[in-house]
Amino acid sequence: MVEALTLSRRWEIIKVGETLAFPGSISRDSAKQLSGSADEVFRNVFTLLENLVLSVIEKRTAGEFKGAAESAFPKYLDAAIALSALTRLLVQQPVIERLNREFFCELEADLREHGLGAFGEAVRDQAMFTVWTLRKLSDLTSQMVATPLPQLDSKQTATFTELAAPCIYHAVRTRFYLNCLVTSMQKQVLIHPEALEIVIDGLRSVVNAYGLARRLVDLLVPLVAPEIAPVDWDEEDQQLLAEATRDMAFESAI
Repeated sequence: MVEALTLSRRWEIIKVGETLAFPGSISRDSAKQLSGSADEVFRNVFTLLENLVLSVIEKRTAGEFKGAAESAFPKYLDAAIALSALTRLLVQQPVIERLNREFFCELEADLREHGLGAFGEAVRDQAMFTVWTLRKLSDLTSQMVATPLPQLDSKQTATFTELAAPCIYHAVRTRFYLNCLVTSMQKQVLIHPEALEIVIDGLRSVVNAYGLARRLVDLLVPLVAPEIAPVDWDEEDQQLLAEATRDMAFESAI
């Protein structure tokens, strides 16, 4: 019973990865896809998390930035998990997937247009790679969530529990530091140059998140081996095979 409850909770955590585009700056066109109450909830949460991020990026030294980030991230993580549950209650699945696609496309466009001037080439390129990988991570999570919670044996359950929580931790950690860059760019609040190294390290969490998600997909959505029908050989086929085998043996002997 306890094992089943743990599995269920971890399954809910996994669903956070499906809503990595939330919270985000929702455009007017995207907002039209939401009900008025959902739009208001997301904008309020976005404001709350943006204030958390602003309290970090406004720090004037790398040490202060690191301390503020360590203080703000647990709140950001809790909010992301809570928001994931709200999103699935307020927004239909096709809309979630559409908003995810729009968010990542808009973010990539913003980084291409403004990232170089805001952060320099190295940070801009790392951010672009991060967004691309987050998109792939969100797709992997959607693939998992679309499958009913499978029956796992005790060994598989232990593996699932071992992978799920760190996967989402690294995914949301990536999202947090990406949020720092986006807010810095949009609000024109410069991040201390030395603190950019901390941001880049945070963005690298996306590699951990994707690797863990890939292992979870292999566990939860195993590939079905195709059934290959036996080949019926007639006398002519057998003769052709024998001739090809003789030719190969002759060439090898030369």
